[in-house]
Amino acid sequence: MLSLEFFPLGEIIHGSDKEKFILSKLKEKFGGSLHTIKTKEWVIENFELYVNGKKVNGSLLPYTSGYVKGKVGKEIRYYEMPPHPFMVKDLYDKTVAEGYKGVIFFDQGKLRRISVGSKIPAVFSEVPLKDGDEVEIYSKSYLRENESYNLEVEAIPGEDYIVIGAHVDHWLSGYHDNLFSLDIIEGLKVELKHHGLKFLFFSSEEGPRCCNGSFQHKKDNTFIMISLDALFPNRVVFSATPDLFQFSQFFNVKRIEMPTPFSDHFSYILEGYPAMVLYNDDLIPWYHSDKDLPLDEDKVYLKEIIQGLRKMLEKTDNVTKEELDKIFFDYAKQQGFEIKERKGSIIPLGLTSTFKKLQ
Repeated sequence: MLSLEFFPLGEIIHGSDKEKFILSKLKEKFGGSLHTIKTKEWVIENFELYVNGKKVNGSLLPYTSGYVKGKVGKEIRYYEMPPHPFMVKDLYDKTVAEGYKGVIFFDQGKLRRISVGSKIPAVFSEVPLKDGDEVEIYSKSYLRENESYNLEVEAIPGEDYIVIGAHVDHWLSGYHDNLFSLDIIEGLKVELKHHGLKFLFFSSEEGPRCCNGSFQHKKDNTFIMISLDALFPNRVVFSATPDLFQFSQFFNVKRIEMPTPFSDHFSYILEGYPAMVLYNDDLIPWYHSDKDLPLDEDKVYLKEIIQGLRKMLEKTDNVTKEELDKIFFDYAKQQGFEIKERKGSIIPLGLTSTFKKLQ
């Protein structure tokens, strides 16, 4: 299994040599062509965390850097992990606004990487802290302009293509986000008559939005796009343009929603293509942490996702672009939106998205 082959490599930072190594190994297995993208590699030259004079395990948050020394409650702000990982950024911004010199998060001993900014050092600590604890953070990191690749594999030739994509970079252990998705693509076998099939392995999904591999990839001849990202036993969030909602029947669904803007499918949506992502926010307790590890339940879950995808592909193979467009525009109208074209008609709204109102 690809996931277990690559798991011992550890963290795969966007734009790094390890990311390019994985892409080269995938090319050896699947063939296809590498497409150069411009990205930014996050380089950590140095990181150490001390609490009351004792070195403590910790993780530096992207893309922070710098040295700070002080006491918790005075120079250093301390937080327990909030309910949702994306709230870490809000707490970081609040800390900066309040004038603190650094911030430390604690999550029951887990280490995490969650992008927050670059104004003051921010870390997760393996141990809890209390007011008055003396802290030193030594860190030096920076974003370096670099090149990486997307790997495009034509699995079934066609005039247009169902595209299945997964990113190869990941923070910390990253088993379900996103090594597990590579096993799905490896195990997917299907026959199509009316549309082609492509697999895309993306660089830099975890990096700055400017440099995501999916945003830079040419999308000509795409019929629909399916992103596989952060899947976790034993169900899925079916996050899609409304014309694809019908295909949720093939999965064990936690909920159906308008597309989240936080995966590789969304650049396709912005350009007017039907697209979706299968993910599962049951992963939240382990998301972007060093405890995102293989589970016994993964084997059954893998078979279920592959089976669901196969059934969905066989169904979509008999659907036309015109049929999907009609469903899309009819749905928008039912929701009170007059949409003239797909491109630009859906915009981000928090963790999900909505139709854009005509001016």
